[in-house]
Amino acid sequence: MRRAISRYGLVAGLLSLLAAPAPVLAQAEGPALERIRSEGLLRCGVVRTGPGVSETDSLGVWRGFFPDYCRALAAAVLGDAEAVEFVEVSYTVRFEALREGAFDVLMGNTTWTASRDTALGLAFTAPLYYDGQGFMASKALGATKLADVGEATVCVHRNTTTIATLEELVATRGLRLEIRGFDSTEGVYDAFFAHDCEILSQDRIALTSVRLSRAPDPEDYVLFTDVVSKEPLGPALRSGDEAWFDVVQWTVFATFLAEELGIRSDTLASHLDSPRPETRRLLGTDPGIGRDLGLTYDWARQVIAQVGNYEEIFERNLAPLGLDRGLNRPWSEGGLLYAPPLR
Repeated sequence: MRRAISRYGLVAGLLSLLAAPAPVLAQAEGPALERIRSEGLLRCGVVRTGPGVSETDSLGVWRGFFPDYCRALAAAVLGDAEAVEFVEVSYTVRFEALREGAFDVLMGNTTWTASRDTALGLAFTAPLYYDGQGFMASKALGATKLADVGEATVCVHRNTTTIATLEELVATRGLRLEIRGFDSTEGVYDAFFAHDCEILSQDRIALTSVRLSRAPDPEDYVLFTDVVSKEPLGPALRSGDEAWFDVVQWTVFATFLAEELGIRSDTLASHLDSPRPETRRLLGTDPGIGRDLGLTYDWARQVIAQVGNYEEIFERNLAPLGLDRGLNRPWSEGGLLYAPPLR
C-alpha cells in the first residue's frame, strides 16, 4: 500500500528540494567496484563455447567475443584490459556461482529472460549479441529444417533456455524428438559428434563455431534454416549493485557509440581534437561522464584503445566464423545496437 501524500506536503517537499544545494553527482563506488579496485583485478565468469565465441587458445589464454568484453570492462575500471581473472563455469552452475560471488560479471552467451531477471536475482545489461536458437545435423540425416525430420534425438545443455524452448516445441508442434540433456559443454558436443544423437540444438552463434571447430569435416554438417526463439545474449550481474551495473551497461554502450561515431582503436588519436560534443564526452576530452560513473575521465578511451569498438570486436572474433552482422548492426544501419545519448 502506498502512503498518501497531501497536496501541501508535496508542494513543501518540492520547495525544499529547490532550496537545497545541488547534489553531488559522482556515483558511489559500490561493493563490486570497491573489490575490483582494491585487488586490481576483474573476475569474469566465462563459458567454454567455441573459438570466436569463448574458448582458450593453445597457450590457455581466453579468446573470443565474450572474453573481449571482459577485457573492455577491465580497461574501463582499471585502465588495463589484461587485468582479468577468467573463471570458467558451466551452463549448469553459472547463475549459482554468480550469486555466490565467484566472479563479478558473467560474460557468456547467456540469454536475458524475465525469470532470470526477477526470480533468480540477476540483472542484465543491454545485449551484446541478438541471436536465436537453431539446429545442426549431419547431412546424412537428409534434413535442412525441422519439418524434414521424422523421429530424432536432440542433444542440448541442461539449465538453459535451449532445453526449455525445445520442450515447448515438442509439446506444441507434436515433433517426434527425444531430448537428451547434458550438464557440460563437452558432454553435449562429444555425444553429438559420436552420433549418439542426430541433432544438436543451441544458439546459432555457438552452432556456427562448433561446426567449424569440432566437426571432423564441417562440410558433413548442416545448420538448419529454423530459428525458433529470441536469444538476446549479454552480461549478467548480481542484482542490487547499481553502481557496478551502470559501469557494465555504459561500457557496452561505449563500444556501440564508438562504432556509430566512427572511432576505432587505430583512428582514436585523430578524434581527440574533434569539435563534436558527443565524441569529446566519450573520449573524456570534455570530462564529466567518467566521474558520474565513478571512473576516470578517459575510461571509454581506454576501452577503445585497448579492445576496440563493437565493429572491431565483431570482426576479430565472429567474422572469421562466417557470421554477418544481421541484427547486430548499429540502429543507423537498420540493426538493434542502440546507445542512449551520452550526456
